[in-house]
Parts: sequence; structure tokens; C-alpha cells
Amino acid sequence: MKKRGASTSALIGSLIVGLLIGAGALYVAAPSLGLGGASTVYSTTTVISSAQAGGLCNGQTVTIGALNDLSGELSAQGKGDLAAENIAITEVNAFTQASGCNLTFKLNNQDYALDATKALNDLQSMYTAGIQVVIGPLNSGAAENLLSYANSNHIVVISPSSTSPALHVTDTTSNYLFRTAPNDAAQGQAIAREVLTQGAKAVILVNRDDTYGGGLANATKSFLVKDGMSASAIGGPYKYATSTLDFTSLITQISNEFNTLNTGAAAGHVAIVAISFQELGTLLHQASTQSAAIYNNVPWYGSDGEAQNSLLSNSTVGQYTSHVELPSTLFNVVNNSKTLAFYHKYAGTSALAAITGGGVFYTMEGYDDVWLAALAIMTAGQNSGTAIHNVFVSVANSFYGLTGWEGLDGNDRIPGSYQIWKVVASGSTYNWVLAGTYDYNSDTVTWVSPP
Repeated sequence: MKKRGASTSALIGSLIVGLLIGAGALYVAAPSLGLGGASTVYSTTTVISSAQAGGLCNGQTVTIGALNDLSGELSAQGKGDLAAENIAITEVNAFTQASGCNLTFKLNNQDYALDATKALNDLQSMYTAGIQVVIGPLNSGAAENLLSYANSNHIVVISPSSTSPALHVTDTTSNYLFRTAPNDAAQGQAIAREVLTQGAKAVILVNRDDTYGGGLANATKSFLVKDGMSASAIGGPYKYATSTLDFTSLITQISNEFNTLNTGAAAGHVAIVAISFQELGTLLHQASTQSAAIYNNVPWYGSDGEAQNSLLSNSTVGQYTSHVELPSTLFNVVNNSKTLAFYHKYAGTSALAAITGGGVFYTMEGYDDVWLAALAIMTAGQNSGTAIHNVFVSVANSFYGLTGWEGLDGNDRIPGSYQIWKVVASGSTYNWVLAGTYDYNSDTVTWVSPP
């Protein structure tokens, strides 16, 4: 349809072009975001050529759902995601209105508290209310739990941070879960290369017992072996229930394994890889009093479940994470003009503070995911999960947002590079700083400030 002389197809095409402008420009990076290096330029075409938006521009209001953890072990990320999603909704609406499309998007956010059952219940309520697209959930366990319902009812689910390899599919025909982060086959390779470059000859794996923790632990172990480490030099993975508050028994297991591995050529070269969320702060606090051996003498490495989490660098927990430094991998935010313009536009706001305190890639991905959802709805021309699903891959493959190109491999983002962050002390304050980068294509680590 036409509105004030402009087709919705042209509207969406202009939007995509606008989002791509400056994608190849180089800037001095905002240090707190860890942006750096040359970005990649991706050419694109208009997202739609002939599909029309039907009556969506005739005063329609479309609600996009959001499943964020605001009170559980990913609450720092969840609050950042929500802040970014609210900004995106405002900016999408400003664009549609300025372009002559009388279409309003709203966000229905629910705190699922990192509870897989609650996430499913919230999704069911959203579907009953007519919602066809949902951003989230944040973790793979919750995503796995609601996947059957989403597929059966044709609800498009876009997770910014579910990464378990178990949920990857190559054929998206009947799969309604799309993940705008790479799955952890890539991150497992990054962690393995990271610890090996630091001279580890034996590794103890520790993980939260869920789809994410198990998937990444197994991927890391697989790549350690592939890269030459003997399977007998790898302890674990030692799993702990996600509800654990007392880690005494786990600390005993890790300490015993350390004593077993810390002999011969591996003596002094044992590392611990902890695949956790915010609960790692409690684990390290308890280890500091229960096992001097593993707290004082063993390097600890983390993952994207910990990287840049402000609750692991606060005044209470930072003393423990900075003690081990905890180099942690996080999928890289590409240095592009859109990212930096966003950072400078919202500098000094509580929204940006939340975004930068929850793992910048994942929180900024919340922003991009709202744009992807809105563009897919407009491209489909109707608020129908089936129609939105049918165009989503093409929309993602043509989109360049705050985090870079959103191209998909099956239902997951195509891997690229990872940043490595660590916690350092500065007097009585603690901060995440960029320690290095990992390039997926060359399987190499470049250290900026090695642990």
C-alpha cells in the first residue's frame, strides 16, 4: 500500500540502507566498549522488493514480546537487554512515523527470573494476547524448554544469547527459534585456544548443570583434545545444580582434581575453566576460604556467561574475580559508526550504564533484535508468526546493526571473532578490561593485556 506517496517497501529499503551507512568507517573506539580494529563492510540489498505491508501502516499497534531475566543469575544482562530494547522500540517508532507509516510497536517485557518453567508460561500468555514475535529468553535452558510450544504455535523466538550447540539446526523450515549469537562450538574453540596460548598443560572444567553449561563445557573439552591436549589431562566437567548456594562439595572435587593433575610436566600449568553466570562470585568467595591451592595457585578462565557482568566486578565480588582475573570470552562487537553513534548518543544515561554492565554484545543485541523483529513484521506485511518466520532469515542476512552483520548459519549467527575480558583492581574498585581477542577464522589469540 502507499502512504503519503511512499510505499512501505521503499520505507523498509530506506531503513536498511540507513542502518548500513558508515558500517565500514573506522573510529577511535570507546574504551569501555572494547571496540577496536577495522570493521567489515557487508553489501546488502533491499529487504523486500514487492511484498506490501497490507494494513499495518493504517494505525496498527503491534506488540513484540520480551523475556528477560531481571532477578536471577543473568539479571545484569537482562536489565541491559531491556534498556536496549526500550531504546530500540522508541527509535523504530520514530522512524516509521517520520517516514509516513502510521504503525506503532510496543514492548511487552516479562521477568522470567531465569526460570525455564516461568519462561514457557510467560510465552503462553503472550501468545494468548496475540504476540507473534518474542525477544529472548536469554539462556539455552529456557529456550529449549519453550521451543516445542513456539514451534507448534508458530511463534518466532529471537534469543540474543542462547548459545548451546544442542539447539542449532541447519534447516529452519519448522524451527521458530533464531539465535543472534553464534553457538558455542565456536566459543569452545576460542576458550581452548586461549588457555593453550597461556601454557596450560592440564585443565579442570566446571559448569552449571544446564543446556548452556554442558554444551560449552563439552565443546571446550573437544577442542582441547583436538588441539593436542590428552583427554587424561582434562578433569571433569564437574557440574553443579543451577540452584547451588553452597559450593563446598564442588570445591573439594576441584581441589582433589588439581592435586591429581598438578604433577610431572603439568605441575604449575593447570587451569580452571568455569562456565557459569553470576553465581561464580559466590563460588570464588567460598574457594578463597576453603581451598588456597585452587584460589591462589591456579588461573581461572570464564566464558560469555561472566564476561563484563557488573555484578562480578562490584565492590563485594570484585576482590575475588580480580584476584584470579577471570579472562572471559565474549562475541565481538564490531567497530562501526552505528555502534559508536549509539554509545555517544546515550553516554551518561542510566540506560547505557545498564547496557554496558551486562555484557555489551548481548545487551546491544537486544537492541538489534527489536529492529530485526520489527523489520520482519513489516516485511511480512502482517503480524503472523508463520509469515514473519518465512522472511526472517532474509531480513537477518541483510541487516547490519549495533553488533555488526546479523548473517545466519541455519538458525544461529555466523561466527566471527571473540573478545577476552578480565577483571582488574584499581585501588578499591574493580573493572572489566579488554585482555585480548580471538579470531575464529585463523584460530589465533592476540593478547592486549594477557593475564
